[in-house]
Amino acid sequence: MDVLIRNLTAETKAALVERARRHERSLHAELLDILKAAAAEPPAALPDQKPLNLIDGRSRGASMWSRDEIYGHER
Repeated sequence: MDVLIRNLTAETKAALVERARRHERSLHAELLDILKAAAAEPPAALPDQKPLNLIDGRSRGASMWSRDEIYGHER
């Protein structure tokens, strides 16, 4: 799969080329390593969110539920 990066500044490219040189590999190999490491990181935790105010459509009763109570820890 090919990836195209647009609007990369000359300074950023130079820093990446220097990083690749320090690691004794090509720019391509360096970028693959950076992307692979980023993809392997666990997803960032979502900020705490306010409880949901739900209204039961049948009884019109309102209740407060947290997202974790509704969805569990599946994020």
